[in-house]
Amino acid sequence: MNDTNASPPNPAPRQRPRKVWPWVLALSLLSCCGFNVFAVVAPSYKAAQLDRAQLDLKNLRRVLVHYRSKTGRYPTREEGLQALVASGLINGSVPLDPWTRPYGYSVEGDSVELWSLGPDGRRGCECDDLVEGYPETRRPPCTAPVHAR
Repeated sequence: MNDTNASPPNPAPRQRPRKVWPWVLALSLLSCCGFNVFAVVAPSYKAAQLDRAQLDLKNLRRVLVHYRSKTGRYPTREEGLQALVASGLINGSVPLDPWTRPYGYSVEGDSVELWSLGPDGRRGCECDDLVEGYPETRRPPCTAPVHAR
């Protein structure tokens, strides 16, 4: 038997095509904002690393002067900064510089020199090398071009 009153099956409701352009616009705006934040934060992060290294060097110099007042001498080159840990003047271990390298140390008679090689990790008259000494160390001014700093 053929049922003529039966309605044909309902087709699936027609889906509207999704608009992609709002998502593209939103992602573009977020990317621009992210780039601007990075452009502002990156230079201040480098400056913060340099500031932290300079502060570490000043603190290590103070501890070395204190070590000398207690022992009558600076640690030898062989003892290095580990002598500060062994004497109990530094708890734990000698800090690393912000670029995860050990601070350098040298001693000659009554003068000591501490340094960090900076972000590039190379020693020389680099504008990013940090040096702290006792008595005060005077380094020649950096002659690198301004764009290299």
